[in-house]
Amino acid sequence: MLNVIYLVLIAPIKSVLLFVLEHAYNATSSYGLAIILLSIVFNLLLLPAYHLAEKIQKKERDIQRQMAPKVAEFKFAFKSQERYWMMRTLYRQNRYHPIYALRAVLPLAIQIPFFVATFGLLAHYQQLEGVEFIGITDLGRPDRLLFGVNLMPILMTLFNLIAVYLYSRKLDPREAIQSYVVAVVFLVLLYQSPAGLVLYWTVSNVISVIKSWIYTTDRQNTIKRIKECT
Repeated sequence: MLNVIYLVLIAPIKSVLLFVLEHAYNATSSYGLAIILLSIVFNLLLLPAYHLAEKIQKKERDIQRQMAPKVAEFKFAFKSQERYWMMRTLYRQNRYHPIYALRAVLPLAIQIPFFVATFGLLAHYQQLEGVEFIGITDLGRPDRLLFGVNLMPILMTLFNLIAVYLYSRKLDPREAIQSYVVAVVFLVLLYQSPAGLVLYWTVSNVISVIKSWIYTTDRQNTIKRIKECT
């Protein structure tokens, strides 16, 4: 089953990543710049998918907020089977099913195949071995920039946390906590990874900060306009 998933989903993404990386290197003669361009290109290509995921998430949040008072009331007033049937009726009235809550993990689900494909390519890309880039002595190995400490994964996580903070300020605290946990998991997974791979995700997280800032600014302006109209 895993082989089928790899052949159908991961391998094509990996092939496209390699294609873009090689052409970016031919254009820049620098693997560091090529990795930066690779990250920018794929983040731009994925913007429509992330935008769709955001719309689906917003729909999920709106339904949850709409049902929240009734859910709290039912949990207080009813127990066991009676509560179950009351909740079921509420879900049916709102055309909702608890499994729809999985829509909240769509952005992460989009990232996973690209994370696996990127890791499979850049973690073992021999051309990066011994290549220097802006202070990094070897893109094919962990950077060891800060007295033996890998600095790039820390910077990557810092930008990730900033993006999460900007994006989640107005969201349910549980969603924010999940995002912070994912950021820490990424740090653990990539801490000992080659600097070239971490560079890709650092640039990706910088772009996420920009996206989150734009989204937050647009959301705040929308709320302000609504308040002015009312």
